[in-house]
Amino acid sequence: MKRQHILLTGLGVRASETQYHLNGVPATAVLTPLALIQLLSPESRPDRVLALVTQGTRQPQGTAESGQDNPPTWDLFAKGVRSTLQIEAEPIDIPDGCDQNEIKQIIERAAAPFADEFDLTLDVTQGLRHFPFVLYALALYLTSLRGVRLRGVYYGMLEGFPPGSKEPRPIIDLQPLLELPEWFYAVRVFRDTGSTGPLAHLLLPLASELRSEAQSGGNAPELCQTASFAERLQKQLQQVTFAYESAMPLELGKAATLLSKSLNELPTQISNRLPLSEPLAGVLASALEPLKFSTPPTWKGEWKLRTHNDQIELARQASLIDLYLEREQYPLAFGLMSEWVVSFLMRAPEEQKQWLYFKSVTGFNRRSAASRLGALAKAVEDEEDLVTKLSTDQQEWGNFWNQLTTLRNTLHHHGMRQQAMEAAPPVAGDVQAFWDRIKTQNIEMPALGGGKGTLLISAIGNRPGVLYSALLTNPPDRVMILCSEQSESMIDEAARQASFAGPMRRIIVNDAYGGFDEMPRVRAEAGEWLLHADEIVANLTGGTTLMGLMVQQLVEAGGRLSRPYRRFALIDRRPADEQDRAAWVQSAHCWIDTQRGENRAED
Repeated sequence: MKRQHILLTGLGVRASETQYHLNGVPATAVLTPLALIQLLSPESRPDRVLALVTQGTRQPQGTAESGQDNPPTWDLFAKGVRSTLQIEAEPIDIPDGCDQNEIKQIIERAAAPFADEFDLTLDVTQGLRHFPFVLYALALYLTSLRGVRLRGVYYGMLEGFPPGSKEPRPIIDLQPLLELPEWFYAVRVFRDTGSTGPLAHLLLPLASELRSEAQSGGNAPELCQTASFAERLQKQLQQVTFAYESAMPLELGKAATLLSKSLNELPTQISNRLPLSEPLAGVLASALEPLKFSTPPTWKGEWKLRTHNDQIELARQASLIDLYLEREQYPLAFGLMSEWVVSFLMRAPEEQKQWLYFKSVTGFNRRSAASRLGALAKAVEDEEDLVTKLSTDQQEWGNFWNQLTTLRNTLHHHGMRQQAMEAAPPVAGDVQAFWDRIKTQNIEMPALGGGKGTLLISAIGNRPGVLYSALLTNPPDRVMILCSEQSESMIDEAARQASFAGPMRRIIVNDAYGGFDEMPRVRAEAGEWLLHADEIVANLTGGTTLMGLMVQQLVEAGGRLSRPYRRFALIDRRPADEQDRAAWVQSAHCWIDTQRGENRAED
């Protein structure tokens, strides 16, 4: 559907036949807007013509030379529009605008006839001296809030010529000056909020216009290159907004780097169409500086795998997080902060190549790093006293990670929790305080546990061969055995038969069949051994069903303390009486976990 095109002008009380020219094409008329109508190309002429009309423009005007009255300017204007366009001009009666109340009436009456979504051409030559300001304000309102597309803002230069000069008066298009505040605003929006969306929106019609000029110019190479540059610039602006508002620092680094390069190469065909383009581009480039890569990788293929998780990159991302915090964009700030801390833990040389992997075969990955943090957090809030004593550093890191993940989850789940969060909670200040320490002082996260080698967890029932086979399946450094009072006596012989002489921890289950209420005690007794294991292997067979469940719970407790684990089951196909007669025969086994399991970072 074709958009309606409206010409809006203001009329004064004087009219004089004058020769004008627009882009070198002449026309003669008694009023500038009448000359403009003649000079516009047929496809650029308006469908409606509106004029701001004061009482004076409806009255005849006398001249001292002839002593006769000239027709009112409104009559001359209406006649000229009718003659050229074969439509009737529409008056908008307004006061002279002698005070604020009358100015308000002028703007409100001028805005009233306009619907949404149309094209507008302005002529600001005639009328009272403050009319251009009124039309300027009206145009800003219509283009900003009513979906109006501005085609041109024209001014006939009647002044500045010698008295009696017959030289044609130029009509100039002031549209770039009217659009300039929108560019100021768009650049300020980016500088203050990080969004380049308004800039991309402003560049879109310019890119379309340049493409149309290239096509109408026979697709000349220079015109096509300029159009392609504008289209690429518009796309880069959109990419910056997407990456910034998604808090994706690597994608933002690429988008900011490419956009900065384009701003430095801005073609004159683009910069000449916008006054103050160089200062605007300079402000934009300055705002992009902390976001872009200092040493960008090549962009081919999986370019993110060629980025480095080094001090420079961590500092760039920390600056972005600080920017989010400064702008109170908390979901972005705390979401990226949690990822930054994981990256911070993976900056060791051996972990560099895996820093973007959530899982990897080497064990150095984001999941394992988050598990270390999760273990500290669990230890701090441990209700079962699995960890009896934490250092000050461990407590600080654990509290920080608990608070940060709680904030992140509440915000990223959009408040879909029982507790209301109607403003940034006080804990956000604690998180920011610890954040300021780790981002600048390079504080190392303290280790939690480990150092005692592989821990085997197994239950033993009436057949000691189960413990014997478990010890041989994956020879451990230490073993923790769940037993009853009756089966405890078999432990030493099973260990001797398996040639195991390491430390053993015995946890007696008083009711091996129904003692479910003993589970908390069993976990508490196992806590220190679980914590100091470098890894856990667990035999899920042997003993009663309850004992098997307890072994599984201890494995899970170890996982929460960031202990890698693998579980296996023993398989002995011999008849029961033969198992009793020949206990020291190694059983077959089946690994439940194909690789070491670990605690998942909680959402």
